[in-house]
Amino acid sequence: MRLSIAIPEAQLLEAPAVLQLIRKAQASDMEADDDQGPTYVAYFEDFPQSVDVVAQLIWETADPHGIRITVDGRPVVSPVKFYNALLCYRESLGVPDSGAYCAQQAAKVGEAGECPDRACLSHCQFICSRCVGVSRERGAPPVSVQLQEIARQAEVEWCPNLRIAETNA
Repeated sequence: MRLSIAIPEAQLLEAPAVLQLIRKAQASDMEADDDQGPTYVAYFEDFPQSVDVVAQLIWETADPHGIRITVDGRPVVSPVKFYNALLCYRESLGVPDSGAYCAQQAAKVGEAGECPDRACLSHCQFICSRCVGVSRERGAPPVSVQLQEIARQAEVEWCPNLRIAETNA
């Protein structure tokens, strides 16, 4: 999976550690942007294996809303949502059973009263809170298609731990 992060040069002046992190990417480039001046772009061909560097790079930027992130060419609409999902994935790497970890995180959302009284459609905390909007009416798209769209909106569709039920029930 390929991830790119574009950071305006103005942000590098506010956070010099960012340039060091850009150099840790598999490739980097500088692009001219008429609106914001020069922009540095870091390319991670091995994402999400480079999760630590990517998380630190986003954290070190002065304004995460000022950066542009793409995952396999798809623009990330909310860098903050993406960063939160990235941290969750990174935490899952430190446990023996990532599936159980994800289910536990989703259960916390359910315990907070966000989940309907039915079987969980995806054991992802970022989807769980949104799955109440899934339509099961006749003629609605399959549940898995609806959940994929919710995953994109939650900026978590890239996560290797993501499992979505293949059901239309």
